[in-house]
Amino acid sequence: MEDSSDEPVQEPPVLINGNITEQESQAAAPLGAGLKAVQSWQTAVLTLNDSNRSAIQPSDHEPLPHLDSLEGTPSSDDTVIELVKSDLIPSPSRLATSSSRSSTVKVSEVDDAVSTSRSTETSRATSLDWCPSSATLSVEIPESVQLVPRSCYQGFQPPDDLLTLPEWKAVQTLSPALAESTQDFDEILLDDFAIYLDKERCSQEMRSVHQLNTKIGHNDFYFDGILRIGETRTYVRRVPIIAVPIGNYGSISYHTVRDNIWLQSPLSYKRGLYYRPGKPAKEYARFFYPFLWVADLAKHFVDFLSIMAENERSVSIHHFRSTFAAWMKKSHKESPEFLSWISQHPSDDYRTSIAANIGFLHKETLGVLDHQEAYSHAIWAEIWDFQSYKSITSQPKTDIPPTIVTQYIYDCFEHLPFGDRLLVVPLSSRTTELRNRLIRQRHLELPSKLHQTTKDISTAAQERVKNIRPGDTISTHRDGAESGTMWKRELSKGFSDVDRWFALVQSVHVDRDGVRIFDVIWYYRPVDTLCGLMKYPWNNELFLSDHCSCSEKVKIEESEVLGVHDVDFWGTSATGAELFCRQTYLQEERRWVTVDGKHLQCRHTSPIPDDHMPLKYQPGKTYLLRLNLKGPFSEPCEFMHTTGEAGRRLYHFRRLLRRRQVDPNARDARPNELVYSEQTCKVSRDRIMGPCSVRCFQDGEKIPTPYDRDGTGNLFYITHRQVMVDGPSAYVPLEEAPPSLHQGFDPLQKLQKLRGMDLFCGGGNFGRGLEDGGGIEMKWANDYDSKAIHTYMANVRNPEDVHPFLGSIDDLQRLAIQGSFADNVPLIGDVDFVSGGSPCPGFSRLTNDKTTAAQRKNQSLVAAFASFVDLYRPKYGVLENVPGMVHKKDDRDRDVFSQLICSLVGLGYQTQFFYMDASSCGSPQRRSRIFIVFAAPGLELPDKPVQTHSHPLNTREHGIGWLPNGQHMASREMPAATPFKFVSAEEATADLPPIYDAKPDICVPFPDHRSTYGMSDLLRARISVIPTRPWGMNFSQAWFGDRKVGGSGTMTAAEREFFIGTKGSGGEGKQPMSVQPYSGSYGRMFPNRLFETVVTRQTLGDAKNGRLLHWRENRPVTIMEARRAQGFLDEDVLLGDPPAQYRIVGNSVARQPAVALGVTFREAWVASLRRNRELQRVNSCAGREEGGFTGDVSVTCEPVKMQDGMDTLEGQLKAFTPATDSTLQQSMDITTGSKRPRSANLVIELLESSKRQRPNPF
Repeated sequence: MEDSSDEPVQEPPVLINGNITEQESQAAAPLGAGLKAVQSWQTAVLTLNDSNRSAIQPSDHEPLPHLDSLEGTPSSDDTVIELVKSDLIPSPSRLATSSSRSSTVKVSEVDDAVSTSRSTETSRATSLDWCPSSATLSVEIPESVQLVPRSCYQGFQPPDDLLTLPEWKAVQTLSPALAESTQDFDEILLDDFAIYLDKERCSQEMRSVHQLNTKIGHNDFYFDGILRIGETRTYVRRVPIIAVPIGNYGSISYHTVRDNIWLQSPLSYKRGLYYRPGKPAKEYARFFYPFLWVADLAKHFVDFLSIMAENERSVSIHHFRSTFAAWMKKSHKESPEFLSWISQHPSDDYRTSIAANIGFLHKETLGVLDHQEAYSHAIWAEIWDFQSYKSITSQPKTDIPPTIVTQYIYDCFEHLPFGDRLLVVPLSSRTTELRNRLIRQRHLELPSKLHQTTKDISTAAQERVKNIRPGDTISTHRDGAESGTMWKRELSKGFSDVDRWFALVQSVHVDRDGVRIFDVIWYYRPVDTLCGLMKYPWNNELFLSDHCSCSEKVKIEESEVLGVHDVDFWGTSATGAELFCRQTYLQEERRWVTVDGKHLQCRHTSPIPDDHMPLKYQPGKTYLLRLNLKGPFSEPCEFMHTTGEAGRRLYHFRRLLRRRQVDPNARDARPNELVYSEQTCKVSRDRIMGPCSVRCFQDGEKIPTPYDRDGTGNLFYITHRQVMVDGPSAYVPLEEAPPSLHQGFDPLQKLQKLRGMDLFCGGGNFGRGLEDGGGIEMKWANDYDSKAIHTYMANVRNPEDVHPFLGSIDDLQRLAIQGSFADNVPLIGDVDFVSGGSPCPGFSRLTNDKTTAAQRKNQSLVAAFASFVDLYRPKYGVLENVPGMVHKKDDRDRDVFSQLICSLVGLGYQTQFFYMDASSCGSPQRRSRIFIVFAAPGLELPDKPVQTHSHPLNTREHGIGWLPNGQHMASREMPAATPFKFVSAEEATADLPPIYDAKPDICVPFPDHRSTYGMSDLLRARISVIPTRPWGMNFSQAWFGDRKVGGSGTMTAAEREFFIGTKGSGGEGKQPMSVQPYSGSYGRMFPNRLFETVVTRQTLGDAKNGRLLHWRENRPVTIMEARRAQGFLDEDVLLGDPPAQYRIVGNSVARQPAVALGVTFREAWVASLRRNRELQRVNSCAGREEGGFTGDVSVTCEPVKMQDGMDTLEGQLKAFTPATDSTLQQSMDITTGSKRPRSANLVIELLESSKRQRPNPF
């Protein structure tokens, strides 16, 4: 989903003395002659001594990256830096601050133990001022950074003073030599050549040949170069290219097409001549050599399609996951040319390479195979014209169709601003029958009309008040403002009975004056919870809470009791009792759970251990310890035993060391790989941060998901153990798991997984992340975007097991409501799990006007999600959206989030809401989101994922929403310690090669490491004048400086002219937002911080979200870098053109929090299955009848089996049976249709009388 965090953007670094350093300022001088000035970087040696080193020290905002881990100690005052010429070519557009500050430097370093960056053996791009004074650094500076060929500049002289001739004259000159040739066709060698496009917006810019006639506007290609036959040579310029013939197709005896590529102009085509490219001009080398790799890919691709067609087999994108590579290796075996070619690709999965070059591959296929043979393969429908899955368009064709919902959801949401967009479609008889059956099985709310009026609450007669005893539900007046309560008196929609509070009596006391007073657990009404001021469907529902009055001095007196009420526990809205209660609201966790027997007594009176009781640590289990109180990190350890020393209890643990930290042969180990050590430690309880999961695997074994995700999900693994010998410790592979260790779950163990529906699925990053957790298997997917749904299916390992629905959620629900079920319209009862990341523009802070019809439609899709839940009644579900979905103090009576909570809890679902940063789960991106998770009654509700990664420096506390007690609905967690450091943008992309201006458009090992769009001359000029140092510079800082006065920054007046603006007496205030003093446009990323939030398109001039430029190179971030920010795996394939791919990435939910959520759902589901097996052995349970639970708890019956895998209510088995002296227990009064808890002890105690006040929960 697209949006930036609601938290304030971190301020950029303060410039030194209002400017950049002296060396940077000199380097930032304008190029003068213009955009196409030729720059030639030659091999040189820089010596930085103490005097100039002081000028380039990093600012306070640029911390040194683990200098203590760099090898070597200072031995001289000078640092020598070797500059080595490379064939790669950096950006030519500006040398501004890159001549000595932003070169690519290879540094051998050892990562911090908690760093989650990629392999430390990969060369790191860093800056010179990060290097110790004695380090010798090899800096690769390419020969040329030109974008325009040398031959296009005035004053250019061809090599060896060759004459420049028109093409026809050159051919005429070479004709005698051509006549002597013995070849079957006329071929002229082309050397020292450059190929370029000549358009108004990109004049004479070099291009790779694979783009000819495969991209819009890429038809007018020309070449300059030397034509020769033997020793006869001549130079030609601006020769048009109309075709690029390629040979060696159709036979596996040919291993490459390198010497069988030609260019043809209109003239050469008529004469049957072919120009064969030889050695390119040095500035064109970075374009030509990657093209040769793509040309060979085309040969193998076409040959593979041809052979498969001969065998009457259709080729799918899935064949390129591994089959294609296996066929190539078998066909070309030990060919040196082939081995050299295949070695450049990092894996056997070629799907991303195929998708990135599909235009060129399509053109070549149609040029070699006949039309019928070419299109006999499914791959074209899958990734070219996107026709594998047909769109469903059952709705009338209107500009913005209505949102289809159930009657219940319509009644809940119709009062909101988008209420007029909602349309109810009546359920068919078949759908109604299936849903009602499922509702009874899962103990949810049956369909009924919402309560439209306030519930009439009875008052109690004096005699009944005098007989109040533990287990009774009473009501009393709410605290007034004079009492000092923080709870505000608020009226929610359709509810006015706010002056009465309900409570469950725990014990009865008599004070010195003989007045009876009560200790209670408070009930909450919907208005007291996350439901806020919105419409709750039932006026007779109470929520038990974990908020009691036992420790308060102020008690409820008998005279303050308004009524004694009958409450139907585990009932529904249709109960015959006065009130019903089926859920407990855990107010600190913002969480509703099914009422359990242990909830009926507070921790002060209950003998049942709960979360507030002292924790019992089990030997062999693993926990995170904060061993260094001054440090921000925790370490995984195995608990051994406890001892008492000096009057306090100490906990003994075995250290589980980070392998990359201790094993010199494993510096590139994952950050979550541990070593089972011989070291132990003992700590006090306050050092124990919480549990973690550790599992052992064989050395060399492929680590299964999710243990292979660098610690996301709080998961670690062990393959080695420490052996203590004389001298250094040795680290040897485990032969078997240590017998004392309680291992984490086995992801390879067979498990009955939840069958999932992935709504608003996009490219599938959210759904695949949830699947990675191990407990969910997506069976259905829905999205309206054809490219997104085809991307989703291209990444499914077994396509026959997943059924995509291409169309809106409205189309999907209409068919299901009408009973038109199909493979991609699942039967009600088949869906166990539903996930969705509903479109966020209707709530995003980036959307300027949220009142348009389009945005109202986007907002209404939250109701569509809720309607799907109402229709299918799954066991579990989760919804993700931006924090802007939760209203602040204003407009709380129109809060879509709170209304969604009302609808889900009203259906009977256990529900939890939390706010989470993607970076807290390992994502290298600043992306804050809200999540709503829910579970059917009796199932285990998932916990919030553990925060495993630290916050970046200067991250502030942040809360969203407001409750009646003045607190936030949710807040950012600020843990004292985490097991891992956050992943910075540079760490996440350390293995990606520099691509400078990204113009070649080919990166063989990382096909998506390319820009989303071409840059015009003007745009390149703007980017070039944004300094690369200090980190994070943007237009505003470069022009306005610290003082926010135009011209006080490093940008010159001439450079300022590159940016759109109007001059006049109005000054800066009359100019566009993008060039205002506080604009965020044309901003560079911070390499040592998180990526900015990835959105659906790159708009560099966006004043709100314009920080899109690479920190060192003069270009926007690439698709690959955005993928890394969002957690896409490198093998995940994206379909469509680059802008469509970027949109899919930006619309996705980050993978890391999805994986962490998937782990918690698996844990909850396994706990539910385990509890069900335990319940099967129980011989008694509470009575049950349709629509709710009734009857006396003394009634026994046969064990209730889980219906459709659903657990019975554990609370029924323990219902109201506190451990008390049997002589003091009172028999309960049986009221038809209701239950009352069994009485607890009647305690007689003398207390001082005091004024009653409902305590604040925190």
